[in-house]
Amino acid sequence: METLPAARPATIATGVAVFVLLLGLGACGGASSSGPGATSGPPVSGDTTPPTVSITSPTTTGNFPTASAAVSLAGSASDDVGVASVSWRNALNNTSGTATSTTSWSIPSIALVSGVNTITVTARDATGHTGTATLAVTYNPGGTVSLSGNVDSSLINRSDSAVNTVYLYNGTVTPTAAVQPVATTPVTQNSGACTFSYRFGPIQAGSYTLAFSGDGVTFRGTTVVTLPGTQDFLPNRRLQVGPMRAGVNAFPVPSAAIAAAHAGDVIEIDAGEYVDDNAVWPVSNLTLRGVGGRAHMRSTQFIGNGKGIWVTSNNATVENIEFSGAAISVADGENAAGIRADGSGLTVCNGYFHNNQNGILDGNGVVLVEYSEFDQNGHCPDPATGNGCTHNMYFSENVSRFTLRYSYSHRAHEGHLVKSRAQENHILYNRIMDETGDASYEIDLPQTGRSFIIGNLIQKGTTVNNSGVISFGVENANNLVHELYVVNNTIVNDSGASAQFLSLGGGFTPTIKLVNNIFAGSGSVPSGAGITSTNNLASSSAAVLGLPNRAGFDYHLSSTSQAINAGTDPGTAGSVSLTPTSQYVYPISREDRAVNAPIDIGAYEFQ
Repeated sequence: METLPAARPATIATGVAVFVLLLGLGACGGASSSGPGATSGPPVSGDTTPPTVSITSPTTTGNFPTASAAVSLAGSASDDVGVASVSWRNALNNTSGTATSTTSWSIPSIALVSGVNTITVTARDATGHTGTATLAVTYNPGGTVSLSGNVDSSLINRSDSAVNTVYLYNGTVTPTAAVQPVATTPVTQNSGACTFSYRFGPIQAGSYTLAFSGDGVTFRGTTVVTLPGTQDFLPNRRLQVGPMRAGVNAFPVPSAAIAAAHAGDVIEIDAGEYVDDNAVWPVSNLTLRGVGGRAHMRSTQFIGNGKGIWVTSNNATVENIEFSGAAISVADGENAAGIRADGSGLTVCNGYFHNNQNGILDGNGVVLVEYSEFDQNGHCPDPATGNGCTHNMYFSENVSRFTLRYSYSHRAHEGHLVKSRAQENHILYNRIMDETGDASYEIDLPQTGRSFIIGNLIQKGTTVNNSGVISFGVENANNLVHELYVVNNTIVNDSGASAQFLSLGGGFTPTIKLVNNIFAGSGSVPSGAGITSTNNLASSSAAVLGLPNRAGFDYHLSSTSQAINAGTDPGTAGSVSLTPTSQYVYPISREDRAVNAPIDIGAYEFQ
């Protein structure tokens, strides 16, 4: 059951790796009041922190190949109050059991069946909160073996046309595009994580050359391997940050690593708080990564650079980092951000942005935000200052493509939950909700563009600043393309008044396709030239909608919902399929959407 949480913990451990195949400030949209930059969350009541659990044996992450019919696991678990139990389940043969001990646990033997055995270890505390860690164990009986490993995210090519692939060659060779491999396998992102892995198998034991390429032309990490075994592709160079770090490439705080950073480096930052350590990163192609949990960049005073806690350059990747408290003065614009993206290209994974004037601001080129949370960012200053509203996230017209997926944006203060002027927008499988916040629009696309809003949970709350939910072109239509595809979303109006589920600006003729959406509560959607509305379910009736825990923001369908089997094939928009392939998992994850025919209406397929 999903319920509105209290304020999230400041630092959240990560490390779950599951092998799954997968890819200028404007005014708020309505009336607003002046006031402080961010509100405080609801009070914490009781134990709200879930336990953490990690697997340390036979390997820490990724995939483990074996020719044995059983595997033993060991690891650790922790909780702020105490771990009550640790259990396990093998999804391939549906077996389960209980580990010995808790904080330092072990499982002597888990029976395997041929193939990939996905084993999930769950730590549970006394209040029922859980944390999980997962290991894929590949069992290959007989004369063949598998080869698997991890690929560091700093090596991944994230361009739209990239095919990140691992190549396998017989013997010792120098890989080129002209050399024929024995086999290839795609590199895939582990679900709910910022990590990537690959797996061959089964293949014959022997000596091979292994290489990774993001484009099929440039090969990296070439090495000779003897199977069976595992092989990881590691970063080119690694700098380490933390108060206990020592050595040539070790630094006490992130800003101290700037002078030593080279293009392509991975800068690993130990979990913990770094207070008022603001940084402008001038080097391109950096991966800035929290390790051992999220590193928390916490600002407590006006930021001297006038922009943000971190100001990034070209092709920055930011993983497992928390940002809070970003603020600058009235004279500087009152628009500080956790991340101010000054360069072209930005990737953010497993970020947590809260109580900043902006979560993320600006950007150029291609921007990807995934598995991230935005909470209580934004405000609308006194109009007398001339400063515009700020938001949970805001992206400028210089962004060619903005993607937000598997993320949670909620409780923005006065500004919008998602605002983008990008030329192309992909807003996919997110939870975008006011809850107890006082935001304006849930999604604001003020300059139009080619925009896809697919598979999201979207909610208008009770303490909001206007009646709009999604807005399109309400400021201008400066982007050359005016296409909007709103498909298989569950959109809920809890405001108590009639909502505008979709608000349109004037002065342009749009192409808008609304298919398979749930519109719950009182409200309206526009009709007219260029607007096609197909197989949507609009109702205020609980019996019709079949949302069994709407008050708890859980929009899974009950067996009586009229959305079941009521959808239609949404088709394509050019080369982009509009059929949803994933669905959101609280708080910041995803799962495959079941493939049923006909499809259900809304963001969830009934199971």
